[in-house]
Amino acid sequence: MTSRPAFRWLLAGSCAYGALTATLASAQTVPAEANPSATAAEPAAEPSGEIVITGSRIARPDYVANSPIVSLSQDAFQNSGRVTMEKALSELPQFTGSFGQGNGGSTSTGLNGGQAYASLRGLGSKRTLLLLDGRRLQPSNPDGSVDLNIIPEALIENIEVITGGASTTYGSDATAGVVNFRLKRSFEGVELSGQYGLSDYGDGDSTRITGTVGGEFADGRGSAVLSLDYTKRDRALQNERDYYVFRSTTPGLSTIPQGTALFGANLPTLAAVNNVFVGSYGTRPLTGNAAGRYTGQIGFNSDQTLFSTAGVPVLNFRDPETDDAYIVNSGTNSQQVNFGYTGSSLQSDLNRYSVFGKVDYDVTDAIKTFAQFSYTSYDSLGISNPTLASNVYGLSVPVTNPYISPAFQSILASRPNPGAPVTFYKAFNILGPRFQRYEYDVYQLTAGASGKLGIHDWTWDLYGSISRAKFANEQTGGASASAVARLLNSPTGGTEYCAGGFNPFGNLTPSQDCINYISRRTLNTNELKQRTVEGGIQGGLFELPAGEVRFAAGADYRYNNYGFTPDTQLSQPDGTSDILGYSVLRAANGSVDTSELYAELLVPVLKDLPLVQEFNLDLGYRYSDYSSIGGVHTYKADFDWRVFEPLRLRGGYNRAIRAPSVGELYAPVSTGSVAIGNPSATTTNGDPCDVRSSYRRGANAAQVRALCLAQGIPTAIIDSYQLGTAQVFALTGGNPDLEEEKADTYSVGAVIQSPLQNPVFRRMSLSVDFYKIKVADAVGPLSIARGIQFCFNSGDNNPTYDPNNYYCSLLTRNTSNGVPVNPVQPLLNLGRFDVSGIDMQFDWRFDLADIGIGSDSGTLALNTAVSYLDSFKIQSLPGAPIYDYAGSIGTGVESTAGTAHPRWKAITSATYSFGPASIGLRWRYIDKMIASARVVTPTSTTRGVKAYNVFDLNARVDLPAETELRVGVTNLFNREPPQVGDEQGNFDAQNYDVIGRYFFVGITKSF
Repeated sequence: MTSRPAFRWLLAGSCAYGALTATLASAQTVPAEANPSATAAEPAAEPSGEIVITGSRIARPDYVANSPIVSLSQDAFQNSGRVTMEKALSELPQFTGSFGQGNGGSTSTGLNGGQAYASLRGLGSKRTLLLLDGRRLQPSNPDGSVDLNIIPEALIENIEVITGGASTTYGSDATAGVVNFRLKRSFEGVELSGQYGLSDYGDGDSTRITGTVGGEFADGRGSAVLSLDYTKRDRALQNERDYYVFRSTTPGLSTIPQGTALFGANLPTLAAVNNVFVGSYGTRPLTGNAAGRYTGQIGFNSDQTLFSTAGVPVLNFRDPETDDAYIVNSGTNSQQVNFGYTGSSLQSDLNRYSVFGKVDYDVTDAIKTFAQFSYTSYDSLGISNPTLASNVYGLSVPVTNPYISPAFQSILASRPNPGAPVTFYKAFNILGPRFQRYEYDVYQLTAGASGKLGIHDWTWDLYGSISRAKFANEQTGGASASAVARLLNSPTGGTEYCAGGFNPFGNLTPSQDCINYISRRTLNTNELKQRTVEGGIQGGLFELPAGEVRFAAGADYRYNNYGFTPDTQLSQPDGTSDILGYSVLRAANGSVDTSELYAELLVPVLKDLPLVQEFNLDLGYRYSDYSSIGGVHTYKADFDWRVFEPLRLRGGYNRAIRAPSVGELYAPVSTGSVAIGNPSATTTNGDPCDVRSSYRRGANAAQVRALCLAQGIPTAIIDSYQLGTAQVFALTGGNPDLEEEKADTYSVGAVIQSPLQNPVFRRMSLSVDFYKIKVADAVGPLSIARGIQFCFNSGDNNPTYDPNNYYCSLLTRNTSNGVPVNPVQPLLNLGRFDVSGIDMQFDWRFDLADIGIGSDSGTLALNTAVSYLDSFKIQSLPGAPIYDYAGSIGTGVESTAGTAHPRWKAITSATYSFGPASIGLRWRYIDKMIASARVVTPTSTTRGVKAYNVFDLNARVDLPAETELRVGVTNLFNREPPQVGDEQGNFDAQNYDVIGRYFFVGITKSF
């Protein structure tokens, strides 16, 4: 593996930042901890007065939580070396890698390219509620997910993560838990900060520059802060890394620039084909079916001769083999010409500008007001392979096309229906790659007031918020289906439409005039709006022997609206799309109103008894009335039991709900490319009807064959049928009949502070928590990859091979060639998810002098956070089999939730601090996993992944003049990611480090 001179660029960037900030001075902010890692929620010191903790509405003087909670500091985020938030979160054991810096969009029209999400417990971003100082943020995706790119990262003091349902406290969406971004409480002065990073391969550059100014006014009654942030992240490329394989040795996509003809059930005679290949080209004879018909495909060399491909030996392929077209074995005495693409991104680019401002003002000693505003504008460019006219987007070429050679004409004439057009697949490399630009503008304005009621210690709080996320999805490099059809059907070859006409046969480049005639640009726009008003009161009620009973009560109203406007080329009056490879899209809009009431009660039950220093109950209830689903109830009962000073037990039960989002209710039906894998004799991947699949070769091959025929595969090709692609184009859209998800969450755990007074051991703490989350009526698409497998009795889901089985009803086929035609991924209240596990965290800090290593010799801090996944059960439909995917990779509850479910996941750090400097080593561990295909079919041989160990190094030092310098290396030993599944070059960018070794340097200057 060849390394690039990354240090040279890194040092240049460091010098540039040093020059930039040399004249700047410093700010007064909260000091960084010596061990900037995830820490347990038992802070040693908090501001005086009562505090509202994450997961509760009741203010209390002691900072404790009944649910498992983890806190991530600003320093921990900086030590991740990334300029966006999601990477630091996904490395925590509580999270599964979700969409983030590897999200470059898709080859279909998308709603989330460039966005970054947080997925707690692998249950998806839409079940992970994100808050800013305890208040809801504007969703950035129609499914209700909040994009982490809109978080004002420069002002974050810490991030608190609570596992388990919190709907009673915050309403819908807190099924898996809550991530609360707490901002710095006060800021005085000016602070400028910059960071630059670069991969060991010389790509994936990232730059971030922030400026923050704040201070008091009106004799200290008011304070204000303004923060500006610019972030730029460049692409990292697959072709720079030698562990990515571009010429796969397994058959995959066979749509090539040369073009191939498919005959479906209208097969030519073997004699006519051999008359050309043997008689004219001098090849060995090809073979066909028992009826003497040729069952393969015909490809077109650039010199206008023909070659055989797909299901037969490749003969007479004269063009040079390239990454775009190369020969692979596809079975016994069978080959095909594969299509490859080397321009894929491992890291999407990002250009982001954001501003955040807040003003606090004390109107009186009893009334405080605030107003805050945030605005984020960013764009990301996804680059994907050229348009592939194949599968449901295959072309139709009439026999009258003037560019059909005499040799090919003789083959066409031997078909039973010689005058019928021929199906034609072609990669339109002449148009270049497809570009998907995603442009987002998100703003949120929040204002509120709080004060004292004058009754006991009761306080009130009221705020309102208006926000909007508007984003545009532009596609270029697409091909017009109607323009291509006109050229193919023209008796002149299209010379009346563009200069020189269009010869589709062979890897030929037409005139620029014809390229412009075919090429198209499209633009889709989306808009999400949210309006929120919330008010509440809280305080003490009365005294019990064990302490004061406290309460919180309130109400809120929330309005969410979604609107989608597609490009007219994707929404034609006849119900079709004119852009090859892009689905039909229809305009859609809808809204949901929500009104809620909530109440919470903190009851001290016991105090100052043997083994019960204190025992408290936290009870809560919320009623929510949705315009979409009606009224729903949520409730909770948590406990906090301090056995004695070093030991505290905690836990409880929560009933949570998640109402369907406006997008899930009203999103337009669209087509997306979905991977189903390549067929083989030992896996369940690919189209089960493919003659190379384990289904066609297994003990039930006869029943599989009969089901394939019943679905529409022609009898003439049933025993030679090969799909020739690893993906299908599946339909997914909103469903206005969806109901709410229901979740029962349980937790029980202990927090132990060291009882020892020895200075070496007195700063130790340990937390252990068990959690269980059971989601019923989960909303999500039924994966078509699973649907196809279940139709053919994978996991005993269709033992009679009934073509009317529910899973089979999702699949229809082209009756001329057997290709799946827009199989359906329905959005349904599917079934159940059941996730359980144990979280453990250990923190230990001591001075080296306490173990006899000199005096004033520094401090060593050790921290480890470990998660054990006991179960990750998914039931696709009520009554269907339940599969436990714990310890597997490849299946998730949805595409943005992450598909890796390791039994063990850990992050461990050791930090040595001496005076103004510190250096830390961090170890990230992901356990080995089997392929999820083996969960459903234990005999499957689909490969899993080995255990993954990655080490990061970071250092920071406080320099004179209020300056801090940070440097670091992630993936210190350049550990390659493991291949996922049997498809070469397939790596999980959501959970593994696909970028490789990465260097970064940052500097902060304050005054």
